[in-house]
Amino acid sequence: MSKWEKCQLRFPSHFTLNDSEQNHLSILFKDYFGATETGQRFLFTQLGEDILWSTGPSHPWRYLDDNSQVTDKVLTARFLNKEYINNLQILKGTGTYQGKEVKYSTKQFGWVYLNNRTVHFHGTSTSETPDSPTDDNTA
Repeated sequence: MSKWEKCQLRFPSHFTLNDSEQNHLSILFKDYFGATETGQRFLFTQLGEDILWSTGPSHPWRYLDDNSQVTDKVLTARFLNKEYINNLQILKGTGTYQGKEVKYSTKQFGWVYLNNRTVHFHGTSTSETPDSPTDDNTA
């Protein structure tokens, strides 16, 4: 039995997350659930093999194993090419690249524009069409 399955069994009374709790989840979290214990609400999620927990949106995520706080560095480590992204929103996986809004695609493991075209950080983007010779007004 996996650590995640053991965690789910340890807290059998699961509840549906409200909107603010949903907004506290990262796009990188594979699975999650809410549970109560002694009247306190807890959120649980999985990041890779690690189990994380939080008491809600105004509280940090912590490792279930040792209760240490999950750092922003850990949460951003899985975003490839993050160094090119401005205004990175860690939980939502959004930001800007060259003034255009982008989002991280967990399916493509990379950044895409809001029209779902791939962001190319080096060279011409497939989402941009280069000027053709017929568009040149210097003739």
